[in-house]
Amino acid sequence: MLEKTCYWCEKEATSLEHVPPRCLFPEDKDVKPVFKKTFRERLITVPSCDEHNMQKSNLDEYLMVTLSGKVGNNGLAYVQTLTKIERSIKRNSKLLDIEKSEVIKIKDKELPVLWVNVDTYKLNHSFESIARGLYFHENSKSFKGKLTIVSKLFNHLDDPDGTEFNIRSSEILENERKNWKTEVKGENKEVFSYQFSPIDGFMTQTLALNFFEGIDVYVILTDLSDEEFGDARTKLSFINKILFGDLQLKYKR
Repeated sequence: MLEKTCYWCEKEATSLEHVPPRCLFPEDKDVKPVFKKTFRERLITVPSCDEHNMQKSNLDEYLMVTLSGKVGNNGLAYVQTLTKIERSIKRNSKLLDIEKSEVIKIKDKELPVLWVNVDTYKLNHSFESIARGLYFHENSKSFKGKLTIVSKLFNHLDDPDGTEFNIRSSEILENERKNWKTEVKGENKEVFSYQFSPIDGFMTQTLALNFFEGIDVYVILTDLSDEEFGDARTKLSFINKILFGDLQLKYKR
């Protein structure tokens, strides 16, 4: 048994959690003949209890399948989709809620594509787990504050306002990131990399996650108390009205 506490809840740790999940990194048998290298070296691990180990909750496999198959990723993700992802779906046909499948053409190449209904709750939980794990890895302590997850990945036809909010927020954070001047980390950047912003005057820090060089997810971490958070929200309300005013009106209706 590990003599450490869980990265999330600080209960006694019973195992090690890979951050992000190990299954996200392709196996040698699938990609080494093509890319001539391994992608499972020097992976990040943090102590975990059973409840907060993604592998034991099966959320890791869902994350892998959802991210790897997204159009716009690099060639590594494409090979993973044709090998490991295909095996996972054959093994568990209910892993994804597949709406339809088709072949699309990009730069004279035909690519098989699955249109799936994404489980936002599962993805949010996975991204929160990764963010908390990376925070623990960098700071040797659990994060106790609030997290907000933003990504263009959350694109839903039945929620156009929520989709627009994620698009605008992501674009704002993308522009801010150009000025962070902090290190982009990750031993296997073709699969995953991450970057923490400096902590601002509101005790807030943003974590940028990148998967397969095509998917960006931003996690905003704030360490303010409820009272401080409310005060900060009031001070920044004029900015929100400028950037998201039309969406705020829609949500109030």
